[in-house]
Amino acid sequence: MPVGNVTGLSSGLEWAETVKLLMQIERRPVDIIQSRKTTFQSQLTNWGAVESKLNSLKSAAEGIDTPNELLVKTATSANTDILTVSAKAGAIPGSHSILINQIATSAILVHETGWADMNTTPVNNSGSAQSFSFQYGDEVLTVEVPHGTTLHGLARLINNNSDNPGVTASIINDGGGGAAPYHLVLTGQNTGEDYSITIIDTIDNPTDLGTGDEFDMAEWEETQTAQNAELRVDGFPNPDWGWPNPWIESASNTIVDIIPDVTLYLKDDSGGQTVNIEVSLDKSAVKSKVSSLISSFNDLVGLLNTLTSYNSETKTAGPLAQDSFAKSLRGELTAFIASNIPGTTENDVYRSLGQVGLSLTSGGKLKLDNTRFDNALDDDAVAVARLFCFDAEVSTSFITVAGNSVDTQGGTFDFTLSYDAQGALDPNGANTIAGENATIHGRSLAAGAKGSPVEGLQLLLANPGNGPNTLSGTVQIYKGLGALLASRIDELTDSMDGRLKFTRDRINDTIDNLNDRIAAWDKRLAAIEENYNRRFQAMETLIGQLRSTGNYLASALA
Repeated sequence: MPVGNVTGLSSGLEWAETVKLLMQIERRPVDIIQSRKTTFQSQLTNWGAVESKLNSLKSAAEGIDTPNELLVKTATSANTDILTVSAKAGAIPGSHSILINQIATSAILVHETGWADMNTTPVNNSGSAQSFSFQYGDEVLTVEVPHGTTLHGLARLINNNSDNPGVTASIINDGGGGAAPYHLVLTGQNTGEDYSITIIDTIDNPTDLGTGDEFDMAEWEETQTAQNAELRVDGFPNPDWGWPNPWIESASNTIVDIIPDVTLYLKDDSGGQTVNIEVSLDKSAVKSKVSSLISSFNDLVGLLNTLTSYNSETKTAGPLAQDSFAKSLRGELTAFIASNIPGTTENDVYRSLGQVGLSLTSGGKLKLDNTRFDNALDDDAVAVARLFCFDAEVSTSFITVAGNSVDTQGGTFDFTLSYDAQGALDPNGANTIAGENATIHGRSLAAGAKGSPVEGLQLLLANPGNGPNTLSGTVQIYKGLGALLASRIDELTDSMDGRLKFTRDRINDTIDNLNDRIAAWDKRLAAIEENYNRRFQAMETLIGQLRSTGNYLASALA
């Protein structure tokens, strides 16, 4: 059975303290293992900090990895009471004049026949169900109105009908103080001349609501006509040209297809006077996005510098100083800065980030020459964007890039696509991208082969006509800094096979192994301590016996 602490009553010695001191010596191998475990736990914590910085950098990189995100355009209107305007990155800077003849409106019908109240007097007092029908656009709604339904009830029946094509019923009080001040109002939810409202009171689909003709079309007043917006942009179309319609028409007051990548929001007619709008590059917003990327990049590099550092004076190393991955990671990221951007050629205005003012310090951090960057934006903003973004240029207008992935590389690639008489891609024809067989999806999408430089690239075909035939050309893929960083960090942090996962798994495996060794040592030390206690207990027992014998002899000889 286990032996407890030795008391030392016979010898007068502190055996427990002696065992404690001896066990401190015996535990030295465990202390060494525990110290190693603490070191690896620190590495695990620091890799968590590195991953957090990587994710912050990835977020900043993804915020500028397309030209639309980076090349922020600002658009202003000289009269925001008449129209406002917004612009996407693809908008061409410049000025435009807008003349608005009328804005698009929705239909409003007001029932002239008033009602004494909303909630008491029935609109149907016939003793059986009646119907109320109207046409909105090209759709017809017939509502069954039960006996006893009030004006408020009729409005609810219209609004709550699941087949309602887009008409809202409401009630107004005319304020005239007459006997029938309440009127039903029908308002279309869509603007444009195609969305008029007509009460149907024909034999084929009658509105028989009421006691006679109270709800027939003749009893309604169109207080607002459904009409299209009419406008001219930069004097087009000129009425002197004799065009069938002297105005550009739109069913909506939000107009997106007249000036590419510019949206006009019409609010009122311009009273015969043009309103000027101005589209320009928002250089401060562009620099703010680039500065955010630089800040995140420098935060990561600063952390890696600290974790992998070695102080020769104090002879102390950072917690990841011996980690080859940590030491190589900074070099891998900074290599993106020093190299030409993948996909650029000698025909491009800019090929490297240094040409637009972005450079590396001795510590591997980034700095931006604002003046040089501003000048580059003024010179060719699209060329600057291609140093930061994923972009593509296709040699034919019948092909556009519909998608890409982290595996899509920068460069210039040939393609050949076959299509049938209907303009659909022919999966049995010659379909290659970058010399590899493309995968055909549906009628118009071709994807690059897995494992090839164009893996993840998707090309969208618009029917060229004259089919069946083949279409050949080139696609130039630009993979700028933002796209490069986002792709690489996505690979590093992948939860299934990312380098960080393998690094954490390795460290965790080491910690588990050290825990097993500590547990084995704890069992061994427990046995050693038990042995010490047994030996000292035996010694204490012997001393007690000798002392008892001595006392007996001393008493016998006295």
